[in-house]
Amino acid sequence: MTTNSATRAPSTVTRRLLFMALTLAAPAILLMAALVAVQYTEGQRRFAAQLVTTTRALSLATDRQIGQGQSVLQGLAVSPALSQGDLATFEKQAREAVDGRDGWIVLMDKDRQWINTRMPPGAPPPNAPPSEQSWREMTTGKSNVSNLIPRPNAGPIIGVNMPVLVDGQIFVLAYMQHPAVFHALMTGQGLPETWTASIVDRNAALLARSRDQEKMLGRHASLDMQRAMALAQDGVVDTHTLDGVQTLSAFSRSPTYGWTFIVGVPHDELNRTILGSLGPALLGSALMIALGVMAALAFARPISRDVRGLVAEAEALAAGAPLAPAPSALQEIAEVRGSLRAAAEILRHREEEARTAAERQQLMINELNHRVKNTLVVVQSLARHSLKGGGELGLAQFNERLLALAGAHDLLTRRSWEGADLGELVAEALQPYATQVSIEGPATPLAPNAAVALAMILHELATNASKYGALSTEAGRIQVSWTMESRTRLRLMWRERGGPPVKPPSRRGFGSRLITSSLRGDLSGASEFDYAPEGLTCVFRLQTPPRAAS
Repeated sequence: MTTNSATRAPSTVTRRLLFMALTLAAPAILLMAALVAVQYTEGQRRFAAQLVTTTRALSLATDRQIGQGQSVLQGLAVSPALSQGDLATFEKQAREAVDGRDGWIVLMDKDRQWINTRMPPGAPPPNAPPSEQSWREMTTGKSNVSNLIPRPNAGPIIGVNMPVLVDGQIFVLAYMQHPAVFHALMTGQGLPETWTASIVDRNAALLARSRDQEKMLGRHASLDMQRAMALAQDGVVDTHTLDGVQTLSAFSRSPTYGWTFIVGVPHDELNRTILGSLGPALLGSALMIALGVMAALAFARPISRDVRGLVAEAEALAAGAPLAPAPSALQEIAEVRGSLRAAAEILRHREEEARTAAERQQLMINELNHRVKNTLVVVQSLARHSLKGGGELGLAQFNERLLALAGAHDLLTRRSWEGADLGELVAEALQPYATQVSIEGPATPLAPNAAVALAMILHELATNASKYGALSTEAGRIQVSWTMESRTRLRLMWRERGGPPVKPPSRRGFGSRLITSSLRGDLSGASEFDYAPEGLTCVFRLQTPPRAAS
């Protein structure tokens, strides 16, 4: 009996030690499983944020492409040949404006096309009048972007439209492009080949896709995606591509023209990437648990304390709390703790800095390119009209308009081109006449394009006032005031008093056409001019961004 007891005693101790080791290891195992689940969820969140960022970058690139067409239309819309109905001269100007570009100009009315620069000079334009619905959409009073326009036997196209007046009649001036232009934008984003990026129009019809463009053109987004798009402007949804691939997809709808940008990553790739990133952590954790079990067989208490310390640190790491230095009975465990902390912190900082720097640099380059192109188009239009008569007067007018344009750009630059306040814009434009001008009105935000257009209008009014109106005498005064007629409608009044008697102009110059075109295009507004003998009064009604509810 004694012998049997003696032989059984070590087995009992061993079992107890093994049970202790397993007891100590079990919380660590459960904790690591929880950490894996947390890290997996966090990985999905990071992917979702990256996808949303990508859709916004795609939206910016598309905005720039559409903006090029709008800039061409804005330059052509102020052509005297167009307003006077000289279509032969205007067609030459339109062909020059799109020479070397990937789009073409179409001038149409409700019944037919009058100009189509895609046709050879002298060839009659296609007999393709717009539908009633399309005509209503294109003549809303401001520039707009069409949905995908199908053309039997010719391939679909996309149009940027602007209503114009030709000899007193409403026409539509359009900048037409092939969907392949927007496909090139997506391929230029450098997305992985396995990802799928798409652009759909307001009817959810696909107008550009990073993969299988020709095959998928014109098809509609999946029902899951359409339901998600109907509920929100942007978001992330589990869905499938038109190829049947299960994806995590982000979407973002443009508030300007209603197109939606979609970027999806296959679930298989998502899982491989996230789980692959957890591999070293899982391997290291398994090694630490194995060492703890082995050490517990010989040193129950010290190893138990070390394991409890590791569990506490893992919980703090999962909670995002800082890790304080912790002593250890084993030098190896202490070194692993320090190395993991240092390596994780260094890698996290380097990754964040590299990603932020690359995104900032690319955004700045793209934005600079876009702004330079638009500004050159405006300068070209100002030069063509200001210098048309030649001489020092034309040069002076050109320089003054350039300075007004530069002042608006300076104000927008100080605001990172996110917009401008109307009061600051008026004060900047009329600063040379500050002693003779009074300004009154509530704080009102303006979009960048609207701010530039309004700055040019104020410059033209101030220039005329300094030559013929209230600013031509020291006693003259100008009052500029504005009120909000609704959340998106502004009433702005320019009132001159104390100058020489006013005589109505006998003809419309470039300044008048610039004011009319800017109001109709960028500001979606209208104007009223009262040439009373005691002084000119102008009332403008403008479209502004919706103001936040108070």
